[in-house]
Amino acid sequence: MRGPNAGAFQQSFLKNLILSLQACSEACVSSSRSASAVMSLQERKRAIKSSADIAMAAARGGGARWPRAILASSSSSLSSRAATCKSPPAGKVHRCKRFVRRCFHARRSRHGGAGACSRARTATAMVTSGEVARRLVRKRTKVLRKMIPGGELLDEISLLQEAMDYVAHLHAQVDVLRRISNAVR
Repeated sequence: MRGPNAGAFQQSFLKNLILSLQACSEACVSSSRSASAVMSLQERKRAIKSSADIAMAAARGGGARWPRAILASSSSSLSSRAATCKSPPAGKVHRCKRFVRRCFHARRSRHGGAGACSRARTATAMVTSGEVARRLVRKRTKVLRKMIPGGELLDEISLLQEAMDYVAHLHAQVDVLRRISNAVR
């Protein structure tokens, strides 16, 4: 993020990050059975990531949809996460889906045989470059909608504007977190 208000954003982000980390720490300690219980490494990673997202959205303020989407999703998940301070591992679900896709494609190629492969080649040869480009744009837009908080309801132009704003603020977030990491060393 460049411009006259980059410093103000980073200062506001840092203040909100500290407040959010303190709130998360208090919620996890109050929800645990004993005060001596410590957070695991995974719980700390999740707390830092969610605190950084909340701080970035709060520092950004109005004018874009993604801060409101982050704050709305964090407020709904904060009450459920504060009770247990744990969430299901995301990596396990991702690995499972990848395994299912790989098995499905292997099974499909075994049953299709060589005839299915040659039919697929002739069908793709008949597709025009314009259709391929439209499919590619549609596919990438669909992925972008999933990546940008609140992007599911936006048209393509607004989605691109939100994506540019979100990436600029993510860049500023990384800068601040890198400075914090260097200061801690």
